[in-house]
Amino acid sequence: MNIIPLFTVPVMKIQLDLDTDKLTEFAFQMRDNDKKGLADGINNGGWQSNNIIEENHEEFKKLKKEITHHLQVYHSTIFQGMKFKGNVTQTLATIWAIINEKHQYVDWHTHPFATLSGVFYIKHDGVENGNILFKHPEHPQMTYLNWPSEIVESYNEVTSSVVNLTPKSNMLLIFPAWLNHSTAMNLYNDPRISLSFNSILKLPETNERKVV
Repeated sequence: MNIIPLFTVPVMKIQLDLDTDKLTEFAFQMRDNDKKGLADGINNGGWQSNNIIEENHEEFKKLKKEITHHLQVYHSTIFQGMKFKGNVTQTLATIWAIINEKHQYVDWHTHPFATLSGVFYIKHDGVENGNILFKHPEHPQMTYLNWPSEIVESYNEVTSSVVNLTPKSNMLLIFPAWLNHSTAMNLYNDPRISLSFNSILKLPETNERKVV
Protein backbone atom coordinates (compact mmCIF):
# COMPACT_ATOMS: atom_id res chain seq x y z
CA MET A 1 0.00 0.00 0.00
CA ASN A 2 1.21 3.49 -0.84
CA ILE A 3 -0.52 6.59 0.58
CA ILE A 4 0.35 9.76 -1.32
CA PRO A 5 0.11 12.98 0.78
CA LEU A 6 -1.28 15.26 -1.93
CA PHE A 7 -1.50 19.04 -1.42
CA THR A 8 0.18 19.10 1.98
CA VAL A 9 0.54 22.40 3.87
CA PRO A 10 3.80 22.25 5.87
CA VAL A 11 4.22 24.56 8.85
CA MET A 12 7.76 24.76 10.21
CA LYS A 13 8.15 25.27 13.97
CA ILE A 14 11.52 26.17 15.51
CA GLN A 15 12.38 27.13 19.08
CA LEU A 16 15.11 29.81 19.01
CA ASP A 17 17.34 31.12 21.80
CA LEU A 18 17.31 34.89 21.42
CA ASP A 19 17.19 37.56 24.11
CA THR A 20 13.45 38.22 24.20
CA ASP A 21 13.86 40.89 26.90
CA LYS A 22 15.89 43.00 24.47
CA LEU A 23 13.39 42.35 21.67
CA THR A 24 10.48 43.26 23.97
CA GLU A 25 12.17 46.56 24.78
CA PHE A 26 12.79 47.10 21.06
CA ALA A 27 9.10 46.53 20.23
CA PHE A 28 7.88 48.95 22.91
CA GLN A 29 10.42 51.57 21.81
CA MET A 30 9.05 51.38 18.28
CA ARG A 31 5.49 51.78 19.55
CA ASP A 32 6.51 54.75 21.70
CA ASN A 33 8.10 56.39 18.65
CA ASP A 34 5.11 55.71 16.40
CA LYS A 35 1.99 55.38 18.55
CA LYS A 36 -0.36 55.39 15.56
CA GLY A 37 1.43 52.57 13.75
CA LEU A 38 0.03 50.99 10.62
CA ALA A 39 -3.72 50.51 10.30
CA ASP A 40 -4.23 47.49 8.03
CA GLY A 41 -7.83 46.59 8.87
CA ILE A 42 -7.15 43.13 10.31
CA ASN A 43 -5.43 43.96 13.61
CA ASN A 44 -8.42 44.56 15.85
CA GLY A 45 -7.29 47.08 18.45
CA GLY A 46 -3.64 46.05 18.31
CA TRP A 47 -0.60 48.08 17.32
CA GLN A 48 1.39 47.24 14.19
CA SER A 49 4.60 48.83 12.95
CA ASN A 50 5.51 49.64 9.38
CA ASN A 51 8.15 47.55 7.61
CA ILE A 52 11.23 47.56 9.87
CA ILE A 53 13.53 45.38 7.78
CA GLU A 54 16.27 48.07 7.75
CA GLU A 55 16.38 48.42 11.55
CA ASN A 56 19.83 47.74 13.03
CA HIS A 57 18.94 46.71 16.58
CA GLU A 58 21.53 44.13 17.66
CA GLU A 59 19.15 41.34 18.72
CA PHE A 60 16.83 42.09 15.80
CA LYS A 61 19.70 41.54 13.36
CA LYS A 62 20.31 38.14 14.97
CA LEU A 63 16.64 37.31 14.48
CA LYS A 64 16.73 38.30 10.80
CA LYS A 65 19.73 36.01 10.34
CA GLU A 66 17.84 33.12 11.96
CA ILE A 67 14.75 33.76 9.84
CA THR A 68 16.79 33.91 6.64
CA HIS A 69 18.50 30.62 7.50
CA HIS A 70 15.27 28.79 8.26
CA LEU A 71 13.57 30.19 5.16
CA GLN A 72 16.29 28.50 3.10
CA VAL A 73 15.85 25.26 5.07
CA TYR A 74 12.10 25.32 4.43
CA HIS A 75 12.70 26.11 0.76
CA SER A 76 15.23 23.33 0.16
CA THR A 77 13.16 20.77 2.10
CA ILE A 78 9.60 21.52 1.01
CA PHE A 79 10.21 22.69 -2.56
CA GLN A 80 12.55 19.88 -3.58
CA GLY A 81 11.47 18.47 -6.92
CA MET A 82 10.45 21.88 -8.23
CA LYS A 83 12.37 23.42 -11.11
CA PHE A 84 13.09 27.16 -11.10
CA LYS A 85 14.35 29.40 -13.88
CA GLY A 86 17.63 30.08 -12.14
CA ASN A 87 19.29 29.72 -8.75
CA VAL A 88 16.52 31.31 -6.68
CA THR A 89 16.65 31.92 -2.94
CA GLN A 90 14.08 32.92 -0.37
CA THR A 91 14.66 36.59 0.44
CA LEU A 92 13.24 38.28 3.52
CA ALA A 93 11.21 41.15 2.04
CA THR A 94 9.16 42.68 4.85
CA ILE A 95 8.97 42.33 8.62
CA TRP A 96 6.84 44.17 11.15
CA ALA A 97 6.08 44.16 14.87
CA ILE A 98 2.65 43.52 16.40
CA ILE A 99 1.58 44.19 19.99
CA ASN A 100 -1.80 42.86 21.07
CA GLU A 101 -3.02 43.92 24.50
CA LYS A 102 -5.91 42.24 26.34
CA HIS A 103 -9.03 41.65 24.18
CA GLN A 104 -7.16 42.40 20.94
CA TYR A 105 -6.79 39.93 18.07
CA VAL A 106 -5.95 39.59 14.35
CA ASP A 107 -8.61 38.66 11.77
CA TRP A 108 -8.32 35.95 9.09
CA HIS A 109 -5.96 36.93 6.28
CA THR A 110 -3.31 35.76 3.82
CA HIS A 111 -0.15 37.49 2.57
CA PRO A 112 -0.42 38.24 -1.18
CA PHE A 113 2.66 38.69 -3.39
CA ALA A 114 4.86 36.58 -1.09
CA THR A 115 6.00 32.97 -1.22
CA LEU A 116 6.44 32.24 2.48
CA SER A 117 5.25 34.02 5.60
CA GLY A 118 5.92 33.53 9.26
CA VAL A 119 5.85 34.86 12.76
CA PHE A 120 8.33 35.04 15.62
CA TYR A 121 6.90 35.26 19.13
CA ILE A 122 8.81 37.65 21.34
CA LYS A 123 6.35 37.25 24.21
CA HIS A 124 3.63 34.62 24.49
CA ASP A 125 2.39 33.18 27.78
CA GLY A 126 0.17 30.31 26.68
CA VAL A 127 -3.39 29.66 25.49
CA GLU A 128 -4.92 32.71 27.20
CA ASN A 129 -2.49 34.94 25.29
CA GLY A 130 -4.19 33.73 22.09
CA ASN A 131 -3.41 30.82 19.77
CA ILE A 132 -2.58 31.14 16.09
CA LEU A 133 -5.19 29.47 13.86
CA PHE A 134 -4.77 28.08 10.34
CA LYS A 135 -7.77 27.51 8.07
CA HIS A 136 -8.06 24.79 5.43
CA PRO A 137 -8.57 26.29 1.93
CA GLU A 138 -11.79 24.26 1.61
CA HIS A 139 -12.96 25.20 5.09
CA PRO A 140 -16.71 25.71 4.40
CA GLN A 141 -17.08 22.52 2.40
CA MET A 142 -15.16 20.39 4.89
CA THR A 143 -17.13 21.78 7.83
CA TYR A 144 -20.63 21.46 6.45
CA LEU A 145 -20.51 18.84 3.69
CA ASN A 146 -17.69 16.37 4.29
CA TRP A 147 -17.17 16.13 8.05
CA PRO A 148 -20.38 17.33 9.76
CA SER A 149 -19.88 18.26 13.40
CA GLU A 150 -22.99 16.37 14.53
CA ILE A 151 -21.23 13.12 13.56
CA VAL A 152 -17.55 13.79 14.32
CA GLU A 153 -16.40 14.25 17.91
CA SER A 154 -12.82 15.29 17.14
CA TYR A 155 -10.68 15.83 14.04
CA ASN A 156 -7.03 15.30 13.16
CA GLU A 157 -4.56 17.38 11.15
CA VAL A 158 -5.86 15.93 7.88
CA THR A 159 -9.60 16.34 8.48
CA SER A 160 -9.63 19.56 10.51
CA SER A 161 -11.01 22.64 8.81
CA VAL A 162 -9.16 24.81 11.36
CA VAL A 163 -5.97 23.91 13.22
CA ASN A 164 -4.73 25.99 16.12
CA LEU A 165 -1.26 26.07 17.63
CA THR A 166 -0.26 27.45 21.02
CA PRO A 167 2.95 29.45 20.56
CA LYS A 168 5.74 29.96 23.06
CA SER A 169 8.10 32.85 23.56
CA ASN A 170 11.10 32.50 21.20
CA MET A 171 9.12 30.31 18.77
CA LEU A 172 9.46 30.80 15.01
CA LEU A 173 6.78 29.60 12.59
CA ILE A 174 7.10 29.52 8.78
CA PHE A 175 4.25 28.61 6.42
CA PRO A 176 2.97 29.23 2.87
CA ALA A 177 1.93 32.85 2.37
CA TRP A 178 -1.41 31.76 0.86
CA LEU A 179 -2.46 29.87 3.99
CA ASN A 180 -5.34 31.65 5.72
CA HIS A 181 -4.56 32.39 9.37
CA SER A 182 -5.62 34.51 12.33
CA THR A 183 -4.90 34.93 16.02
CA ALA A 184 -7.34 34.37 18.83
CA MET A 185 -8.23 37.17 21.22
CA ASN A 186 -5.67 37.86 23.92
CA LEU A 187 -7.47 37.09 27.19
CA TYR A 188 -4.39 37.60 29.32
CA ASN A 189 -3.49 40.80 31.15
CA ASP A 190 -0.03 40.91 29.58
CA PRO A 191 0.50 41.77 25.89
CA ARG A 192 1.26 39.30 23.13
CA ILE A 193 4.29 40.57 21.17
CA SER A 194 5.35 39.15 17.82
CA LEU A 195 7.15 39.91 14.58
CA SER A 196 5.57 38.81 11.29
CA PHE A 197 7.38 38.60 7.96
CA ASN A 198 7.18 37.74 4.26
CA SER A 199 9.71 36.28 1.87
CA ILE A 200 9.86 36.32 -1.92
CA LEU A 201 11.89 34.39 -4.47
CA LYS A 202 14.83 36.22 -6.03
CA LEU A 203 17.64 35.50 -8.43
CA PRO A 204 20.74 36.54 -6.43
CA GLU A 205 22.80 37.54 -9.46
CA THR A 206 20.20 40.01 -10.77
CA ASN A 207 17.94 40.64 -7.74
CA GLU A 208 15.09 39.86 -10.12
CA ARG A 209 11.98 38.65 -8.37
CA LYS A 210 10.62 35.26 -9.37
CA VAL A 211 6.97 34.36 -8.91
CA VAL A 212 6.10 30.74 -8.19
